[in-house]
Amino acid sequence: MTRFKEILSDISWKLLLLALPITSFPFFSKLFGGTTVAPLSFLPMVLLILIVVVPDSLKNKSFPRQFQPLYVFFLIALLSVAIAFLRELPSFQSIPIWRNAVEGFVTLLFGFGFYLVTIYCLKDQKQIRKALRWINLGGVIIILVAGVQFVSYKIFDGYPEILELIQKIFSTSTRLYNDRATGLAFEPSWLAHQLNILYIPIWLGFTIRKETVYSKKLFGKIPYEFLLLAGGIISMFISFSRIGWLTIIAVFMYLLIRLSNSFINRLLDKREDKTGRKQGQKQRFFAKLLLWLLLLAILLLLVFAAGLIMRQLDPRMEQLFDVSLLKQYGILGWASRLSFAERITYWQTAFNVYLKFPWLGSGLGVAGYYYPETIPSFGYQLPETLSILLYDNFIPNAKNLWVRLLAETGIIGFSVFVAWVVEHWRNAKAVEKRKQSGLFRAMGLAGQLLIIALIVEGFSLDTFGLPYYWVGLGLIVASWRAKSEFQAGKSKRKSV
Repeated sequence: MTRFKEILSDISWKLLLLALPITSFPFFSKLFGGTTVAPLSFLPMVLLILIVVVPDSLKNKSFPRQFQPLYVFFLIALLSVAIAFLRELPSFQSIPIWRNAVEGFVTLLFGFGFYLVTIYCLKDQKQIRKALRWINLGGVIIILVAGVQFVSYKIFDGYPEILELIQKIFSTSTRLYNDRATGLAFEPSWLAHQLNILYIPIWLGFTIRKETVYSKKLFGKIPYEFLLLAGGIISMFISFSRIGWLTIIAVFMYLLIRLSNSFINRLLDKREDKTGRKQGQKQRFFAKLLLWLLLLAILLLLVFAAGLIMRQLDPRMEQLFDVSLLKQYGILGWASRLSFAERITYWQTAFNVYLKFPWLGSGLGVAGYYYPETIPSFGYQLPETLSILLYDNFIPNAKNLWVRLLAETGIIGFSVFVAWVVEHWRNAKAVEKRKQSGLFRAMGLAGQLLIIALIVEGFSLDTFGLPYYWVGLGLIVASWRAKSEFQAGKSKRKSV
């Protein structure tokens, strides 16, 4: 029986990692009432919860320390919903509030499940290395599908029927976007999201650290992760996700900041050794101030360059640098010409809900019911928002994780969730700094890049149900726990 359980858990874990590219599997979408967030990896995750997480947690009588803030967040979310039902709630689209609240909790539990499964299935360096190989295989699928889609559209000026059929099988959207790669995701922005949140940070971390999860390197020197990184960045690029591009810029800027800070510290240390005089705090401050100003200029230049490229390639961005529009119509009017005003309107509306309920929010899954009374007046000039308010049969959302947290769980829930993310940042830094296997140092760097990506991508998607940042943060914890156990074992051997 034990052997069967091990085989089943091993197969389920590999299937979960291999299925990560599929974000909205039609069968699961129907099972959960037509939701677009229905990852194929849901089924193996549930199996692993039952055969791995539950038995192990009962045996140890506790969850990992890093999970503890999520207890608090879950209780805050419950309390916020309970208080919401004590208010006189507005009706909207004839959809019962309890249904939307339940959906919010279900997707949150999805996230908890992916997070715990990742931690419990990875107990040592060997298991982490194997898991990364399966993640890489899923990444190869993403790159190949995205590449075939983009090349096919360019060659045939449209998509062959076989590609449209594949999309219908693996995605509830059932559509491919003209001149934009979608992969096996629901839409192009979701393709960029999964690459930026999980795959690219891992590949970039391993490439920079010159580490690989395979027994050999390309030409004996280059990690195979470098090839995956190149393919991943190209795939993200051809999704033409604007937030995806900004995320990549933010990730590389973080790396540049690290490199520049290290360089200026070495330069000042060498100068001290050469002159024999210790640099004062003011000298170091002004030297680093000049560095930050230079990096800020580089960041603005990169954003400007990305805007120029996007302007040439994406019809939505043709009027990006049209200053006359900005003067005539203001920021929202200018943004509407870029097909971006709707997003800003959703953010403003959700933030207005937060201002109504600043401490515990409106309740998980409840904020959308207040949108008709909190939407900015400009929103009534946008066809998309009018359609949502008057015709569509679903509750609008914030389309921004950070504003959603504020609107639905208040400043208290937001603070707890952010503190949980900060704890993973500390874990990632600790894993990178400790001297041990190159695998862990690469994972520590990858973890930091992942969190940078999460911060930026959080301004585009607001769901808890997609597995990518949950699995990524779970990898950080698994590496930290394995690293901590290694250090404890090493210290114990030395004492003996």
